[in-house]
Amino acid sequence: MSLEDLIKAEALSLGFVLCGFNRADTPPHYEAYLDWIEAGHYADMDYMARPNAVEARYDPAKLLPGCRTVISLATPYPVPANTQKPQQNQGSIAAYALLPDYHQVLKAAAELLAQKIAQLTDQPLKHLVCVDTAPVLEKDYAQQAGLGWIARNSCLTSQTYGSWLFLCELLVDLPLMPDQPLTNSDCADCHRCQMACPTKAILPNRSIDARRCLSYLSIEHRGPIPVAFRPLLGQRIFGCDTCQTICPSNQKPQNTTPLFVISERLDPHPDLLQSFLLTEADFKSRYAHTPILRVKYQGFRRNIAIALGNARLEAARPALSDCAANEPDAVVREAAQWALSQY
Repeated sequence: MSLEDLIKAEALSLGFVLCGFNRADTPPHYEAYLDWIEAGHYADMDYMARPNAVEARYDPAKLLPGCRTVISLATPYPVPANTQKPQQNQGSIAAYALLPDYHQVLKAAAELLAQKIAQLTDQPLKHLVCVDTAPVLEKDYAQQAGLGWIARNSCLTSQTYGSWLFLCELLVDLPLMPDQPLTNSDCADCHRCQMACPTKAILPNRSIDARRCLSYLSIEHRGPIPVAFRPLLGQRIFGCDTCQTICPSNQKPQNTTPLFVISERLDPHPDLLQSFLLTEADFKSRYAHTPILRVKYQGFRRNIAIALGNARLEAARPALSDCAANEPDAVVREAAQWALSQY
C-alpha cells in the first residue's frame, strides 16, 4: 500500500468516513470569499474578515509554516430523528448540536491521526488540526480532495453521506499525492433549498448571506434578532436544518456515526417553558460539552422568548411578563416584550 492509502486506512480506523489530500495551495473559491467579505455577508462575524484570517485563507503556510498538504477529513452525525414541526410547547435544535461538541471530538481524533502518520513515516511531523473555527476554506479543500461537492445551500455534500457531515483539516509538512476533485455530482437544476429557506439567505453563488440566516441569527448573533425575521424563526431555539432536510441528497441518510455515541444525543425538541425557566447554572449543566453553550445563556433565553411568542403558548405568559418587567439583560427583556405582543 502507498503511504496515502495507509493514512486513509488509519483515518477510517479512527472514525472518519472520508479522507482526501490536497496540495497546500490557494483554494479555488478564495476570490469568491473575498467578494463575500466585501459584500458584508459575514454580518457581525468580524473574525471572518480580519487581515490575518484573510491571509491564512489564501495560504495555509500562514497557519503552519512549511505546510505541504491539507488532509481533509469528514465524519457524519445523526440526521434529525423527527423532521416534523414541533408541538406548540416544544422548541427545535439543529441536529449537529445535539451531540458532544464536535470541535473537541474531531480534534482529538485528528491529533491521533497525526501521531499515526508520524509513526508511518518514522520522522517528526509538523502539523496543525483545524476544526471549523480556524481560518481555512474547508469546503473548498474537501471538494478538491474528492470528499464531495459544494451544494447550492453551501454545504459540503457527499454522494454517500449527504451533507450531515462534520469537516476537519489536518495541515502537515509532508508532501502527499493529491486526490482528484469530485466533478460528477452537482445540484443540477434543483433549487429546493433556496425555495425552502425561510429568509431567502441562500445566494445564487452557493454562499450564504449570514445577515439573513436563521442559524447565524440564533447562534452567532449577540444582539436583538431583527424583527422582520422573528416570525420566520418559528420555534427554532438553536440553528436551522431546513436547507438540509429538504435536500434530495439527504433523503437516504446513513446511520454510521463512528465518532459519536447516539445514546448521548440531547432531546431535539425540548419543552419551551421549562427551557425558559432554566437558571444560568442549569443551562450550563444541561448543555455542558455541547455546541449549544456557544449561544450563551442570554442568547438562549432570547431565542426561547421569540419561540414562545411565535407559539403563543398561554402557559408561558406569566414567565414572559415577569421577564419583560424584571430581566436585567436588555436584549432578553425586549424579546420577552415582543413575545407578549404576539399573543
